[in-house]
This record gives sequence, C-alpha cells and structure tokens, in this order.
Amino acid sequence: MAATATPGQIYVADQRGLVNTPQQRRYCTLNFGPYAAAGRGPVGSLQAVNEELIAPGQTVTLVAAHATHLVLLPVVGAVAFQTSSGQSGTADVEQVQVLTLPSGGTVDFRNPYAAELITFLHVWLEADPDASVTSDCFEYTFAALDNHLAELVAPTRQRRFALHLGCFQGRQETTYQVSDLSHRLFAFVLAGAFELEGRLLHEKDGLALWQAGAVELEALSNNALVLLVEVPGQP
Repeated sequence: MAATATPGQIYVADQRGLVNTPQQRRYCTLNFGPYAAAGRGPVGSLQAVNEELIAPGQTVTLVAAHATHLVLLPVVGAVAFQTSSGQSGTADVEQVQVLTLPSGGTVDFRNPYAAELITFLHVWLEADPDASVTSDCFEYTFAALDNHLAELVAPTRQRRFALHLGCFQGRQETTYQVSDLSHRLFAFVLAGAFELEGRLLHEKDGLALWQAGAVELEALSNNALVLLVEVPGQP
C-alpha cells in the first residue's frame, strides 16, 4: 500500500507502562493509574488500553475516576467481574463485555482458575456523567473474523464508540471507513504484524489516527489479529 499523510501517532509495544505485582502484570498503552508519560494521554474519549495478566485465584480492583464505558476482551481464559453497582458475571473468549460505571465506581477482576493465568484487554472510554449503569455482552466467533473486520460493538446514543476485530492472513487487505472526520481511530495489534495507513505495526503496538477517512490495512503475517476502536474526538 502507498504511504499516506493521515496524521497519527504510534505507541510502540516495548514502551508501554508496566505494573508488576505478585497478583498481576499490566501493560498500559496510554496513561493509566500510576503510569504517566509524555505523549500518552487520552485519544478523544478513549482513556486507556490495558493488557492484563492475573495469576490463578487472584483479584484486582480498579476505580473509575469518572463515568466510564469499560470494555473487556478476554484473550486467554475467562475473567470474572464484579462492580460496586452490582454488575457481575464472567466474560470468556469470543465475548466482549461492556460495563458502564458511574464516577467513583469500582470493578473487581478475578481469575477463576486454580492453576492458570488469564489474559484480557480492558479498554476505558469516557461516558456522559449521567450515563445509565449497564452491562452488555456481545458474542462473536473467530470464524466471523476471517479476513474481515467484524463490528463487535456498534455505537448507540449512550455508547458513542464502535469496536471492530479482524483476523487476516498474510497480504490480505481491507479498508475501514471512519464515520466522521472529527472522530479518532485507535488500532491495537493483538497478534502478527500489519501495515496501516503507511505505518508498520508489530504485535501489541498501537496507532492513533485523526482526520482519517478511508483507512487502508494490510496484514503482513498469517493469523494477524487487530482491534479497531472509533471514538468521538472529544470526550
């Protein structure tokens, strides 16, 4: 694909923030909790993109500093969750859980296994202060992702973001159409490598784009997996 001048910023995987305790290991692409670095602030209403590993039987508790849409995407194993607002359940692979939390609300993430690590993404997006407290589960299959960007979470009046996931074989291409030029698009590579709008992205790299229209994407390896989140330009 030809290079493009679409404005953007790459977030290199090995420069992510790290929180490492006996209970967990968290990699932060954007500033989150104790991790703060220049140039890693929010991308529009997207506040944080975290990869979390939790040890067997352990629980991690986090606080929403403001009204938040919290997206859970299990990668290895299932994650149990419990919020201070009463939402609870277990999200597994091939599911996306979206929790809307009030300002000051807490969420517990628990590894339900006795002997296995779990890995999942938790993506934080700013919500309207009066957003209803909700919990929604969206299911998909890996077959539906084959050389295709599948829309897993569609925007609504309350949740003004869209989430797509795709799994591509080498040299397969696709185009994502951003719905509004004022929006931001954030890509996170879960596996493999991609060229996206002229940028080379490796596993666990992120890319923020703004003023983007039709975004071109090409897989550079087999079974390359990418997550796209489209958000309003301002919270």
